[in-house]
Amino acid sequence: MTDLPEALGYARERAHYSQEEVASALGVSRAMVSYWETGARKPNDRQVSAIARLYGVELIDLLTGDIFESTEADLAGMMLRSGQGIDAAAVPGIHDFIGFLKSHAELADLLGESVKGMSQSPYSSNFRKRDDARRKAEEVRAHLRLGVGPISDLEAICQMLRITLYRSPLGSDLRRSPSGAFLNHPEVGFSILVNLDMTPGRRRFTAAHELAHALFHSGEDPFVISQGKGSKERFADDFAAEFLMPAEGVRRFMEDLGMPSKIEEAIDAVHIQRYFRVSWVTALFRMRSIGVMTSDTFAKLLREVRPVVFAKSLGYVIDPEEYEQDPHLWRIRRFPRSFIHMLRRAVSEEVMSVPSAASLAGVTIHDITKILGYIADEPDAEEGELRNAEVEFKEFEDSGVI
Repeated sequence: MTDLPEALGYARERAHYSQEEVASALGVSRAMVSYWETGARKPNDRQVSAIARLYGVELIDLLTGDIFESTEADLAGMMLRSGQGIDAAAVPGIHDFIGFLKSHAELADLLGESVKGMSQSPYSSNFRKRDDARRKAEEVRAHLRLGVGPISDLEAICQMLRITLYRSPLGSDLRRSPSGAFLNHPEVGFSILVNLDMTPGRRRFTAAHELAHALFHSGEDPFVISQGKGSKERFADDFAAEFLMPAEGVRRFMEDLGMPSKIEEAIDAVHIQRYFRVSWVTALFRMRSIGVMTSDTFAKLLREVRPVVFAKSLGYVIDPEEYEQDPHLWRIRRFPRSFIHMLRRAVSEEVMSVPSAASLAGVTIHDITKILGYIADEPDAEEGELRNAEVEFKEFEDSGVI
């Protein structure tokens, strides 16, 4: 048996938590956490289990001392230590990300599959300059045959490249909390984390930003926390801007709609922003950077326009999370589609029970039944869906299509 107080202190430091943060997470005083680590007090079984979950370690490893001998890389700790004053709000999300990747690999092993995707970029690396970012964004778009139009589904792009995309809350204060992260996981391969405490448009930009790190910086860095500035971060920003809003695509869209060569009116700017599905700030910066908007217009629209309200008045469908972000809505949606597919298969083939699947995914049994398609998300939605399907089937049948 190990010295539990010593193991608790070691695991906390490895997880990159302060005693105050642990106390807040567990609902105890900081002094109590200190007592546990000095041996003056002993946590009960429930508290030890909660501590193990918080630190992202196995309970048995904490109790037996295997945590000191473990050869498994402390990925969460390494990522957190690489950041510059990361806010405490990001710590659980980083651990959640690493825990998910471990679960993903375990699920694949249960099904006798390999989950490892891209682990070495097909592109040359170490690019840092703005012109390089533009060229490389064009190169990736050409490789994926995306043309110069908007990208409707970034997760599908990641799937095509065999890159895992996961989402978790990392904090809303982006001066201290990271917008996302990239990790070349030893079992899963290239993996991207996106902060759920951001608007939908900002999440898309972050996913493209992390894609740049994966494709062009993974040769020198196996993991990147996207926070602050630096040549790599600027490159990733420039790549994301060109990847999501190609200069040629913006100009073609403006021509097709008969817009002037210089955007001056808010209505034109909103149409461009909604077409490319980026945030309002990203759209304005991009239009200014490619020369279709002056700095004066940029400042005026940024200061005076309420873009979500204006877009709604123009008939655009508004995502409720454009007003306020709610990570709890993403209990299931935070998972990559490939993981959902594997989880469904594991349960349907009776490789796992529903409770075991819920435990592995860290969700409720009710959520697992949703994943299996047994429960509708909204009241009366299932009845309405069936009714609509019957009407559509009848229309096709009457028309002779089927």
